Amino acid sequence: MVRHLRLTSFRCHSSLELENLGPRVLLSGANGQGKTTLLESVAILGRMRSFRTRAYRELTQHGAEGWRVDGSWADEAGPVRLGMVWRNGARELEVDGRIGATVDEFWGRALVVVAHGGDTSILEGGSAERRGGFDLLLAETDPSRLGDLRTLREVCKQRSALLRLPRASREEWEAWTTRLGELAKILQPARRALAEIFLPHLEEAHKKLTSGAEKLKVTYQPDEPVPDSGPGRDRLWGIERERGINLTGPQRDDWDFKLGGKSLSRYGSEGQRRSACLAVRLAELALLRQGRQRSPVFLLDDALKELDEARREAFWRVIPDECQVLYATAHDRPKQGDSWVIMEISPGVAKMQKG
Repeated sequence: MVRHLRLTSFRCHSSLELENLGPRVLLSGANGQGKTTLLESVAILGRMRSFRTRAYRELTQHGAEGWRVDGSWADEAGPVRLGMVWRNGARELEVDGRIGATVDEFWGRALVVVAHGGDTSILEGGSAERRGGFDLLLAETDPSRLGDLRTLREVCKQRSALLRLPRASREEWEAWTTRLGELAKILQPARRALAEIFLPHLEEAHKKLTSGAEKLKVTYQPDEPVPDSGPGRDRLWGIERERGINLTGPQRDDWDFKLGGKSLSRYGSEGQRRSACLAVRLAELALLRQGRQRSPVFLLDDALKELDEARREAFWRVIPDECQVLYATAHDRPKQGDSWVIMEISPGVAKMQKG
């Protein structure tokens, strides 16, 4: 649970401090007043990344040289104070007041799950969107995989740069391809294991959201194994050298969503796609609570727009009481209004309202 949050020169907030946050917090206000920015700052502390941009510089308030986010957290793992600073083009992490913490020390100290309006990109976007989302969950459930995922990005970057050269070295290609094959043997079994434990949670969440009226099926689709040697390896070298691109490896894995046996992205309605995306987020909550024995903070950015009233009510019932909810919306008011702390947000201001 987020206990305290402070933003400095972060998007539209030159300075903003929130405290005494309860288990259910509704961030109200007109569009463009900084509601989503607050959720974004919490996501930064939990995942070291925004759900709106990958560029830290875009989070800086106009005219400022950098930004800072601090938060106090408490869950089943105990209390922790986290901070992130971005200035002079560099990021700095803090844990319990200690400056210069490493990524491995910072990662996983605070757990968050994010549902936002752009979530349908996991259905409508490319395989990279789906794979990235599930890899994020993999790193949260098993932090030891974070290093492997970072290494995979670096290996793919180096192989791509090599293959773009007019005269790529076969010897260098062999070294990077061997490393890619080693990572495939680590990450693809880890992704299969994630699918095995995640998909039952997903099916259960979707069943509750839709009252069992629809059947969602999601399957993990790994790429073909990286050839170790022999003719397959020689063919891969020839084709990749000719085309100048990576054509093998776990960075090509995908996840397939079907509803009633049909492609959800092609044939599903807006409400059906939104229901599936929310079921994914609810399943993430359940999996993290089961696997890490901790209750994540659930960040909701106006994510219920396409749902009918029955699915909205079902959604609120499914969220575990132990999970803090921060809900940013310009118009919605959950029916359990008496249990919500309501804050009217404007740039640099968070004004408490009565529920």
